[in-house]
Amino acid sequence: MFNLEAARIRKTINAHINHITMTQTETLIMPTATGHDLPWQPIFTIERSGRKEVTVYGIVALVEGLGTITSSTQSISAVRPVVELGDTSYQLWSRSLLKPWQLVQHLHILKNHYPALTDEHLALFMASHSAEPRHIEMLQEIIAITGANEDQLKCPAAAPLSSETKEMIGEGERARRRYHNCSGKHIGYLSAIKAVGANPENYLQESEAHHVRLRKILAELVERPLASLLSTTDGCQLPNYALSVYEMAYLYQSLLSPLPVAFADRQIEECAASYKQLGQLMLQHPRAISGGGRVDYRLISQDLFGPTFAPVVAKEGADGLLGVGIGASKRYPNGLGLCIKLSSGFDNRHMELIAKEVLKKLELIGPRKEMRKVPREVKTDHIKTHFHFKVV
Repeated sequence: MFNLEAARIRKTINAHINHITMTQTETLIMPTATGHDLPWQPIFTIERSGRKEVTVYGIVALVEGLGTITSSTQSISAVRPVVELGDTSYQLWSRSLLKPWQLVQHLHILKNHYPALTDEHLALFMASHSAEPRHIEMLQEIIAITGANEDQLKCPAAAPLSSETKEMIGEGERARRRYHNCSGKHIGYLSAIKAVGANPENYLQESEAHHVRLRKILAELVERPLASLLSTTDGCQLPNYALSVYEMAYLYQSLLSPLPVAFADRQIEECAASYKQLGQLMLQHPRAISGGGRVDYRLISQDLFGPTFAPVVAKEGADGLLGVGIGASKRYPNGLGLCIKLSSGFDNRHMELIAKEVLKKLELIGPRKEMRKVPREVKTDHIKTHFHFKVV
């Protein structure tokens, strides 16, 4: 079983719980940050001719898997911090970084009841897709296999992100729920609910079994009480939960960790058998979970910086989140997990710069492919980028 048993992690989790205030009615609320106690710190600064021109703020947590530690009662999987910048114990809404765990709570149901589903279909269930033509085609294939109905989707109608799809459908077609970037996840929920005979009208309600399973999985993985999981409504209308940046880095480390997973709670013990498939689905079908040109797709497919010396999975989240799982390498045999939060929201260029610097500091970037050369007459040596974190 994965948990955060080591002393350093225990201290972090206690800090998480100290961030939470429990009212007499057992309602959990987040503390309000003021101007002097914001959790962000400068991640990098760009200078032009010695004067600061850009400073990007946020939080960065990078953890390394330490392997299995066996006590007299159980075996545990520990991690240690490699980079901590900003308040890594600060709890953030996990947004789309939660999607692998939203899938794993019913992945065994989908596989058992719909054997015609391919691995590519399963990957789409944890997608923040761009509604590319293949994404829409897969959604239609899933509907044909499972009998889930697009009219039952409760994600908002949206226009496709894909320019190719926009050209195909023309200007006249209204926004549709299938074009929402979370429609794959919602179709997955509907398909699993249909398989167990539950009421599809209730699939957004936190009291339903699928949300109970998810909370139990999260609580066991990060070893926290169920009651400490703060909840909100995500943009796609499904419940979402707050996790610290450190915890999210740990969860992404677990996706490619070589260590097995087990759950003690009988309601979720079946989910353990599918856990390791999550990372493999992301590795094998990066386009299904994202879209061309996106940071997470390019990280997984190793198109962003060239080859890396370890497999990489990644997931973008709304408002400046990126989760990255890094598999075993010679220097880090139990893998690493990275979570980045940008205080100003998602910016592709800024996120690429940070991810590249982390992989560079970890010595995990291979030979670069031929890049476009800057013309000799273009002056660039007066522009300097300074990163404000180091690998320990």
